[in-house]
Amino acid sequence: MVAGSVDAALTSIAMGLRARELEGDELEFKQFGRDVKDTLRILADAAVCFANARGGTIVLGVVDDQIGPDAFQDVPPALTVDVMRKGIFDRTRPSLTCFVVERIDHGRRLVIVSVPPGVGTCSNAAGLATRRLGRECLPFTPDQQREVLSARGLIDWSAEEIPVRASELAPLEIERLRQLLRRAGRHELAALDTGRLLTDLRLATARGGLTRAAALLLAPAELLADRLPEYGYSYQNRPTSGAEATNRVRGREPMLAAIELLIEAVERRTQIEPLGLPGGVQLSLSDYPIDAVRELVVNALIHRSYDTHGTVDIEHTADRLTISSPGGFVAGVTPQNILTYPSTPRNRLLTETVALLQLAERTGQGVDRAYREMLRSGKEPPAFRSEDLLVQAALEGGTGNKAFVRYVADLPDALGRDVDVLLALSALRTRRTIDALHLAGVIQRSPAEAQRILQRMSDERVAEPTRRTAHHPVPTYRLRPEAVAGLARALHYHRRQLDGVDDKVLDHIREYGYVTNRTVQRMFDIDVYRARNLLADLRSRGLVSKIGDARGGPGVRYGPG
Repeated sequence: MVAGSVDAALTSIAMGLRARELEGDELEFKQFGRDVKDTLRILADAAVCFANARGGTIVLGVVDDQIGPDAFQDVPPALTVDVMRKGIFDRTRPSLTCFVVERIDHGRRLVIVSVPPGVGTCSNAAGLATRRLGRECLPFTPDQQREVLSARGLIDWSAEEIPVRASELAPLEIERLRQLLRRAGRHELAALDTGRLLTDLRLATARGGLTRAAALLLAPAELLADRLPEYGYSYQNRPTSGAEATNRVRGREPMLAAIELLIEAVERRTQIEPLGLPGGVQLSLSDYPIDAVRELVVNALIHRSYDTHGTVDIEHTADRLTISSPGGFVAGVTPQNILTYPSTPRNRLLTETVALLQLAERTGQGVDRAYREMLRSGKEPPAFRSEDLLVQAALEGGTGNKAFVRYVADLPDALGRDVDVLLALSALRTRRTIDALHLAGVIQRSPAEAQRILQRMSDERVAEPTRRTAHHPVPTYRLRPEAVAGLARALHYHRRQLDGVDDKVLDHIREYGYVTNRTVQRMFDIDVYRARNLLADLRSRGLVSKIGDARGGPGVRYGPG
């Protein structure tokens, strides 16, 4: 947590927000306790919680449920910087060294404690280990601790040796590996002999054996069934969720081949619909964007728990595609932070090898790419569900909203490919207004970061603060009239009151007697499709009516409704 973020949070509290609304993965506000010892215990427990996650900042001297300057308390002089630093050090195992500073805010003495992420697992003096998830400190179980140690590179299941010799690997898979390396621009690696290639990729151990990652990627199916029986996958396609499967695949082909096989199985049954854009450009809308599918399939195979028996399973129907993988989320990851939580690979060597081969990178950068591709297709983002022994990612089927696709395609790339902006626009399809506190949960970031996104959308003339809240510390934003006109039928609140868009069109009709599609295009700087959608929306609400017998084209006129 950088100083600027703490400053912004304290300013927001002074201006009327409650401290608990601003807390998150890396920020916690605390009151001092009954006495010095009690306060040091509170700080040590909070420090342990942050150290077992990503680190964070504790602000001592702020009351959770107060607002304005009354939220700030004077931290007693007995709690000096040295006393707090030593108190945390003495009450944590292994001892944590935190950076502690004091500051005066609104006439009150506050103390800021910066907690670094721990190297290993941390606990308090009583041996209790907790871990920060969102605004909570939750128990940190031994299984979760093992996964965190793996994520920090201290242990790695995929790098452990397995009784498989290089001569037992499948020549076809080694050639597939070389092809992927060449495609990724790693021509020198691809040209090495097999022994040197495996060594340079760290798939061979220092003792000359092979790692589990090497076996998963390159060993034939029969050998994997014998040495790694926990590995496997399945695919089934059903016309509807309750119908019998019309196509089934189950196997243990090595991972490089399995990824291609599963992607091809989905792609063969993907429905594609063309979508015309201005200037003769044509897009292809898929019911399941294959780039999003690829990211999720690769993630399921490389991040699954191989300590948990089971297979990666794909179920494909016309309205839903689900990908299930054994094991829960890696410790620290939840459906509510999966988009922004730092990469924590459960199988580090396997993950790094796949990244080197660009199996997912040539079409994306992880979960955020799956979000981006679904949103740009006019659909909801992936839905994730986690249980103790299962993670499931689900994609919505069918054709996405075409008006939303057209609008996004016309935005500058910096906006139209920004996941946070796309999520904000998607949220504004179903609600007229949004503020930073609500958007923070949608984009899985802090309210301060959400406010910056909304401000950026305002600067780009996509959104604007409402008149009533423009001077509030957390303004409420709505789409600008031009954006409403551009999105048109993508919006769910068709029965809106007269707004700036309606007013402009109706004023023109009152002055000139009619309006045309071309006139609406010029009014709002939009293309023919969006103008058509806007006029159709006005007509459906009885605000305008068609004049004359023209069926289509530039000659169609619209008069008063």
